[in-house]
Amino acid sequence: MILDLNGDEIGNKWENICILYGKQDQKWEKLAFFTILEYDNKTPKTRGMIGPLFRRGIEMNTRTGSLSSYGSRRPGLTGNQLKVLGIVAILIDNMGAVVIQGGILHAADRAVYQAVIATPSGHIWMIAGQVCRYLGRLAFPIFAFLVAEEFVRTRDRGRYALRMLICALISEVPFDLAIYGRVFYPYYQNMLFTLLIGIMVIFIMEYTRKLGIQLAALAGGCALSWILQTDYNVIGVLLIASMYWFRHNDIAQLAVGVVLCAAESVSYYCVSALAYVPIVLYNGRRGAFQLKYLFYVFYPVHLLVLYGLAHGLQKGV
Repeated sequence: MILDLNGDEIGNKWENICILYGKQDQKWEKLAFFTILEYDNKTPKTRGMIGPLFRRGIEMNTRTGSLSSYGSRRPGLTGNQLKVLGIVAILIDNMGAVVIQGGILHAADRAVYQAVIATPSGHIWMIAGQVCRYLGRLAFPIFAFLVAEEFVRTRDRGRYALRMLICALISEVPFDLAIYGRVFYPYYQNMLFTLLIGIMVIFIMEYTRKLGIQLAALAGGCALSWILQTDYNVIGVLLIASMYWFRHNDIAQLAVGVVLCAAESVSYYCVSALAYVPIVLYNGRRGAFQLKYLFYVFYPVHLLVLYGLAHGLQKGV
C-alpha cells in the first residue's frame, strides 16, 4: 500500500511489485521510488535519500533492503500531535512572560518587580515564570519544522502564505498588547512574520535551482527579519530554510537544526535543541483530524486572553 501526502491510501500495486516474498527487486524499487517523486511533483534530489522514503508514505526495511509502506503501522507523532505540542509550548511560554512576569511580578516596573521578587511568594513566582519560559523554547523549532513540511505538502503555496500573512497582521495588536501593553508597538513583531518570511525564502529556493539565487533569497529573508525585528528573526529564518533545504537528509537536518536551536536559546542553556526529540519522532502523517486552522485561531486569541489576565492582575483584580 502506498499513501498520499495526507496519509490516505492511493493504491497498493507498488507494494505487490516491490516486495516479492521479502526479497529485494532493485529494478522495481527504483521505478516505484521515482513514481512517488513524480506523484509528489518533485524532481530527484542528490542530498540524500532518507527523507523522501520516510516522508512520502514508504520506508526502507534495513534488514532486507526492500521498500514497504508504513501507514498507521509506523509508530511516532503525527503532524497534528506535533502542532498541539507546539501550541501547548507557546501557551506555557506566554503564560510565563505575560501573566507571571508581566502581571504577577509587574516586570514592566523595575522598582515594583524588585520589591515583589524579594518576598518569598514573589521568588517562587519568579522561578515559575522562568520554568515556563524554558519550556516555551520548544515551540518555535516545532513550528519551523511544520512550516517546511506544510510548504512541501500544500497544494496552493500562495494561499498558504496569504493565510500566514493575514494571521500575522491580525495577531500583531494582541501581541503588542500582551507583550508591551500597547495597541501598537512598531519595534518588534510577532513570530508569524518570521514564519511568513521563511515561507517566502523557501518559495524562491523551490522556484530556482541556482545556488546563488537561493543564497541571495536566504540573505534577503534574514535581513528583512532583522529590519522588521520579528520574533526569532535571523536564526528563525535560517532554521526554517534549513528544515526545507535538508528535508531529504535527516541527519544533516537534525545536525544543523540542533546547532541553530542551541544558538537561539543560548541564554536558556540551549534548551530549544530538545525540540528535536518530538521532531525526530514525526511519522510523516497528518493525523486523523483536520486541524489546519487551529493555530491561526489559537495564536491571537490566547494572546488576548493572557493580556486580559495580566491586566487584571496588575490592577489588583
